[in-house]
Amino acid sequence: MKKQQVLNCSFSSWYQLFKQITIESKIISLPKEFIDYLNEDGIVLPEGDHSRNDEADDEQDENDEQRQVPSFPDLQQSIHNALHSLGGAVFPKLNWSCPKDASWIACGNTLKCHTPNDIILLLKSSDFVTHDVTCPFDSCEDDETASDEVQFELILRKWVDISQAMEFRVFVKHDSIIGISQRDPTTYFPVLQSMKEHIGGRICNFHRKYIQGKFHDEDYVFDVYFKNEKKVVLLDFNPFGEVTDGLMFEWSELCGEESQLEDGDAAEDDTPDLTDLVRIVESGTSVQPSPYNSYRVPTDVIDIATGMDSNKLIDFLQLEARQQQGNEETEGSNNEENR
Repeated sequence: MKKQQVLNCSFSSWYQLFKQITIESKIISLPKEFIDYLNEDGIVLPEGDHSRNDEADDEQDENDEQRQVPSFPDLQQSIHNALHSLGGAVFPKLNWSCPKDASWIACGNTLKCHTPNDIILLLKSSDFVTHDVTCPFDSCEDDETASDEVQFELILRKWVDISQAMEFRVFVKHDSIIGISQRDPTTYFPVLQSMKEHIGGRICNFHRKYIQGKFHDEDYVFDVYFKNEKKVVLLDFNPFGEVTDGLMFEWSELCGEESQLEDGDAAEDDTPDLTDLVRIVESGTSVQPSPYNSYRVPTDVIDIATGMDSNKLIDFLQLEARQQQGNEETEGSNNEENR
């Protein structure tokens, strides 16, 4: 994967080109001071947001009280203006990633934001966002660009209620579709079982009409959702490579697989071989675990549970052995005293 492929998938690189087929959005340039704030440890929200109340302020711990409260009045005003323009509720993201891994920290476990500090809290808590602002090109073979050379942007997208069953990820190689995946592989949707041909046909027609030959690359990934029986909406573009979640596909097969649709081939809804492009969760027993669950517990717990850090696992077992030995010795002493 090349650095330019990642840059081409940055939101502002494609939004104007495909504005008519995607969700209304506002782009706000982020100052370096705010990027530095995102990279700092701890979470202290900026002042000046009316959503904060006195009771919440009183509950700040001593460390937070001693730290200087950050302030970004121009940025916060720009966010207020965008919120008003977009109807009062938005979905936030940076150039590439949204803070989906941090939804657990938000009220209601949602990415639906109504105030600047709703947005900032999600950004500050997200490892995905941290990756964007620190090492956006770490998977590129020609990575020579420092992250501070990138103009980082806050993207606010008008909030739209989307049925997860109707979201799909599309893999494109040599400007032809080679795979379509259910966007949420953690859930079994019975309604999709009889729709594979329909899904393949609608997405292939949409791609050929609106995207093929128009995007900046020939290899890329894009997400869509079916708004209704007639309309398909573009959600996002992602680089064609392992930095993007393959969902129901393995990247080894995507990178080695030849395109199954040649340019100009018919893609009618009733074309039988379209079902070969589409992968969905076929039953309730074949769902995948959510990749976001691990962000809701301390990393030490994950390391121990998965064995990723053998030293932590050894320390944990030794601690358990010492505690068990101590309990046995205590129990033995109590028995001696009771004789």
